Amino acid sequence: SGQLDDINESINSMFILLLFGVLLIYAILGTQFKSYFQPLLILATMPMAFTGVTLGLLITGNPLSLFTMYGVVALAGIAVNAAIVLISAANARLQAGMSITHATLYAARRRIIPILITTLTTIAGLSSLAMGLGGASLIWGPVATAIVWGLGLSSVLTLFAIPLLFRLFVKAPAG
Repeated sequence: SGQLDDINESINSMFILLLFGVLLIYAILGTQFKSYFQPLLILATMPMAFTGVTLGLLITGNPLSLFTMYGVVALAGIAVNAAIVLISAANARLQAGMSITHATLYAARRRIIPILITTLTTIAGLSSLAMGLGGASLIWGPVATAIVWGLGLSSVLTLFAIPLLFRLFVKAPAG
């Protein structure tokens, strides 16, 4: 049927858009951090975010729709922010001469409050849309649900996983 073909084409286009977005994020982060590996650490937050979306859809009983996929594409750009902040802070401490362990702990302790504040304000702003408090929206409700649940879970997991991964895999600069 023609409608089903249109939906499948839209979903395929959405996956291509998501892949292009991830590659663009990787290129920008690679330039910023002058590293091929650190952007991969940051992109590790995306599966955490997608897990949050899946959990949110299961809990709310919402289906995976085209509009949810729009939310997932937006979430791909939002979810990396906490990891960028953590890794930037740790890199700055490494450049100042701190050991890898101390730089990682310093970054995690100093950036937790700003990360939580920005995450909570984003979630608070989108929660009314996600819950349909002003009336259910078939378009914006799924977008907001994807972002709220994905950002919530990924931010919490990022605060633990990224410092651990950074400590395990990043080497202190020589010199």
